Amino acid sequence: MSKNLPIRILQVGMTKNIGGLETYLMQQFAHLDKTKVTYDFVNITSEDEIVFKDKILQAGSHIYGVRSRHSNPIRHYWQWITLLHHIAKNYKGIVLNSNSITYVFPIFIARFFGIPMRIMHSHNSGFEQRIGFAKKVIMKMNRFLLKWGATNYFACSQLAGKWMFGEKTPFTVIPNAIDCSKFCFDSEIRNEMRKSLHIEDKFVVGHVGRFTYQKNHGFLIDVFNEIHKINPKAVLLLIGDAVGNMSYYEKAKQKVQQYGLTGCVQFLGMRNDVPLLMQAMDCFVLPSRFEGLPVVGIEAQAAGLPCFFSDTITREVGLTELAHFVSLKDSSEDWAKKITVAHTVNRKEAVNQVKAAGYEIESVAQKVQDFYLT
Repeated sequence: MSKNLPIRILQVGMTKNIGGLETYLMQQFAHLDKTKVTYDFVNITSEDEIVFKDKILQAGSHIYGVRSRHSNPIRHYWQWITLLHHIAKNYKGIVLNSNSITYVFPIFIARFFGIPMRIMHSHNSGFEQRIGFAKKVIMKMNRFLLKWGATNYFACSQLAGKWMFGEKTPFTVIPNAIDCSKFCFDSEIRNEMRKSLHIEDKFVVGHVGRFTYQKNHGFLIDVFNEIHKINPKAVLLLIGDAVGNMSYYEKAKQKVQQYGLTGCVQFLGMRNDVPLLMQAMDCFVLPSRFEGLPVVGIEAQAAGLPCFFSDTITREVGLTELAHFVSLKDSSEDWAKKITVAHTVNRKEAVNQVKAAGYEIESVAQKVQDFYLT
């Protein structure tokens, strides 16, 4: 690595979906001083292109491809070895951004090839699937490999760090910061968006999340059904796509039909205008079974929305008085009653509270950049 060139960090974990992890990485990447520190990316499921590909390449960064280990494990590991054999000398660090500890090979192989800074970053606090005996064995082995291979541990929250690394392993919390300016309330944008969605006179409930077990869409629709009974003008905006397994998406569609809510629920798919869509909402609901620290929860508060989170989500997401935590043991009727009486007085003020809590991307990106420069 030349002293005249920026420090380069390999980021692993970006996928084809616009999720919290991907949003976090790109927000941070966009606010780096790229004359000092920049990121390149490894796509570990190279059968599909990662999101934000064009922005990454336009910024002068590289995207390396490695075949998915699920489709071809031998090729996957061999491509990693071949890749690092050729490029490891160019990198000061590698970061594996992960939702589980079932895969840590990049950290292990990075030490073998001499990358000096090797960071495991936890972005979640639970598993999508039931963990069987084989995976438990793999996880135990991976914890050992991490102790040998990792130099540092990051987490998006205390809950995510303790879940992945245990109580005794020290880690650094890196806030899931956002560009607050994109979410500051604007009544003109709100009116335009509501008009474009044909929801001008509606009570708009919003949700952002891929259709998976984690996000708990079935219960969300149960809750909305009760909201609609209280307020027949209520509509639900579902932003996000299915990931791999289509069953959760199909079940959500079926439940909407069974309740007779087809005209009241909009499946908007994956969108790149979430800040604008949040302007159109009146409240935000996230009844997840688990989360690390949901970026969308920070975004929704910055947009001035009353937010209703399940009690399984870390209280660290509650940056403002707009955050309400409701037990998943409570009935859908109880959730609906709490949601329909909530309101916010000054949506514009909320963004300043999020900034004051330390979740403005510029300050967080600077701290991360300073860490890499040490």
